[in-house]
Amino acid sequence: MIDKSFSWPREPVAIVAIGDSGEALLLRAILESLGAAVLLHLPGTPVDVLKCLAQGSVAPEYVILSGHGDETGFVLGDFVEDIDTSALVKGSLPATNLTNRVNLPGKVVLSTACLTGNEAFAQAFISGGVRAYIAPAEYPDGAAIPLFVHSFFYHILQKQASLEEALKLASTFDETELAIALFKETGAQVFTG
Repeated sequence: MIDKSFSWPREPVAIVAIGDSGEALLLRAILESLGAAVLLHLPGTPVDVLKCLAQGSVAPEYVILSGHGDETGFVLGDFVEDIDTSALVKGSLPATNLTNRVNLPGKVVLSTACLTGNEAFAQAFISGGVRAYIAPAEYPDGAAIPLFVHSFFYHILQKQASLEEALKLASTFDETELAIALFKETGAQVFTG
């Protein structure tokens, strides 16, 4: 991406708005204020979401999955019968239906969706080649997520911190509800305030 070659380089970050664009638009503004070049994906169907997760090496180094999660997976909601919803279970996209569909080699994927910080989702993304998968292990306060993303990317983009250091620093403001899991091929870590 040309933005990385500017005199003041801008790191490309993709945001995939899964089911709800409100949070995605806020995250876009936050990231742009930090100097990122943001590519906002607004998929309208489950198949479109899967296309965003299978971009291959052309995807930016950082991919944010902005949306809601439940016990089943990423909440996409209901669709008219003409839309292919075969990947969904009760309106949500489960980890089992992502296996062999994710293709993001070497990328860092950060999910804001509740309950997506578990081993099943991690394996679906790691088997798709991601370098790291980051997501909430529980139900964090929705207002805490944009603060977490802001702090995380502040430390990544402005301070050139490692993933682990950025996660540790970004998790410190909420000691009771924010439990963010980091998964890599080498194992998992959970960061809490």
